[in-house]
Amino acid sequence: MNREALMALGVSGDPGLVEIRKAYLAKMAQPQFQRLVFENEELRRDFSRIHEAYVTLIRELADKGVEVHTPSSPGDLSNLLFNQGVYAMIQQNFLKAGEKFQEADRIRPHTPLVRLYMGVLLLKRKNLYAAEKYLREATRLLPEIDSAWLYLAETYEHAGNFKNAEAALLKAMEVNPALTGIAARIKNLRRGKPSWETDEGHKATLLDRILDLFR
Repeated sequence: MNREALMALGVSGDPGLVEIRKAYLAKMAQPQFQRLVFENEELRRDFSRIHEAYVTLIRELADKGVEVHTPSSPGDLSNLLFNQGVYAMIQQNFLKAGEKFQEADRIRPHTPLVRLYMGVLLLKRKNLYAAEKYLREATRLLPEIDSAWLYLAETYEHAGNFKNAEAALLKAMEVNPALTGIAARIKNLRRGKPSWETDEGHKATLLDRILDLFR
């Protein structure tokens, strides 16, 4: 079997489907991937490498005539679909990403990371009402992740709800005191100005940054 793919998953020899899938899901459950991996180039690369290794090995098994069945565990199946969605998002296939996230959510409703990623996708599509719904739930389920609060703040701001945007920014700063630029953004909001506006009038919103990541 493909040596690089085996090494990426931390398996050796001639593993079967169950061993490969178990190793893959364990890798993807590592703490560094329990966040928005697309925000970090290194995480995007590592996530893609592991996912592509899994796909390579699964294809090798299929070519050998091994039946590649879906997991019997709803949790494992939901995780597989979610990972496919994240990979599709990294590859800028946002339609497929949304479909995979929705499938994962149907199997195991209200999974925190699925809700967070769905909220970000909806924000990218500028579907603010739906984005707010998903991101509010994400902050309830993942209150310790500052990104969830930041994207929720962005959603509120785009909807013109500056008061709630300020509250979400304050929560993000409470969760991660190392965040920079929050005080200046809140100051702008209190003045009725776009929070990302600088003295020169230039704006670089979080939504702009999301779009830049996938250009």
